[in-house]
Amino acid sequence: MPSAGELILQNSTNEIDNPKYITRSDKEWAHEYAGIENILLHTTPGYGGNTVHATFDSAFLPLDDDEERRMTEPANPPNERSWRLETEADVEHWWHTEVSDVVLAAWARYPGIVQTCHTKPLSDVNIPENVDATYAIYIGNQRKPVVIGEMKRNLINRREWEAGNVTSSQQKLARELRGYADRYECPQMFCWDGETLLMLQFRATSPWDIRRADCAVDCWVIPITKSTCSLRYALYRLLVQGFRRCQAAAAARPIQADG
Repeated sequence: MPSAGELILQNSTNEIDNPKYITRSDKEWAHEYAGIENILLHTTPGYGGNTVHATFDSAFLPLDDDEERRMTEPANPPNERSWRLETEADVEHWWHTEVSDVVLAAWARYPGIVQTCHTKPLSDVNIPENVDATYAIYIGNQRKPVVIGEMKRNLINRREWEAGNVTSSQQKLARELRGYADRYECPQMFCWDGETLLMLQFRATSPWDIRRADCAVDCWVIPITKSTCSLRYALYRLLVQGFRRCQAAAAARPIQADG
């Protein structure tokens, strides 16, 4: 049986038929949020523009010794099959089968991450909106979001995000993603549209900083093909970063030495 680490470095090999139907995004509740303009891009085109390289070390904490525990967990590859991404539900199904389920094999115990679909944020305020995917850990009897994700259909305009110049159609998406990050108090999030993985990290020092229009946002734009970084590895790194945030939040109060 292969290890989780082996499979995480690989991309899905199953055939995909994508008819390129587009899901537009213009949620009324998201209009109260600012778009995203202060973009710090961490993906770059390779020679000739035929590949895309992703770097994580400038935006994420370095990998630590506990990665060895996760990477050596046993894992199974997805079954061989063909896909047709005709609806948003198909896009979501592909993501969980070909990417998320493989990555979560590494998070079975160290610690256990629980993934749920369309669950509301933990809040005293009744919020009707919910994001498509939530990855969470339990600290005591409390569930803390590690990463959240939203599914679309062929909506992400790679060129605009890569140029750091997100125009009106993509700003509707940007406001929605900022809104979810704010409502879930989760600065690590992604959007998957069947063609492109858009990964974001709001550089917020407190939950309410996510709302600020000038909040810097780390950004990765990773296509399903021609990327030197697998979608599975990108998700894994985002989960590690979100887990480190939860670790820090749950740490004991700092002790004082010499005042």
